[in-house]
Amino acid sequence: MELTDKNYQSIIKNGDKPVFVDFYSDTCAPCQVLLGIIDEGLEAYGEEQGVLVATCNVARNPKLAGAFNVRSVPFTIVVMPDEKLKYPELGLKDPAYYYGLIDKLSGKKKGFFGKLFG
Repeated sequence: MELTDKNYQSIIKNGDKPVFVDFYSDTCAPCQVLLGIIDEGLEAYGEEQGVLVATCNVARNPKLAGAFNVRSVPFTIVVMPDEKLKYPELGLKDPAYYYGLIDKLSGKKKGFFGKLFG
């Protein structure tokens, strides 16, 4: 899901689940890798676990990038239903980090890795 300056209010402020947000740029190679991780399964996995996974292009959404004080990309952060910000990370992490974060947010102990390793 693409998070924009225009739909932020309806998705985050009126939402009832955690939102994992990836701020990215079209010209950033690590950003493109992270977008691939999101497209190849993280977004669907988050949906299964009750966590919304959203992306935000910083060039097309400068107000939102400014509101989150994004200075470099990729930058990820989680916005909780009470609008508290958690788990800010700058740079590309291993896919296991992102899946583990979804597991942590969902409160599931085994989650993604439990499916793989029983």
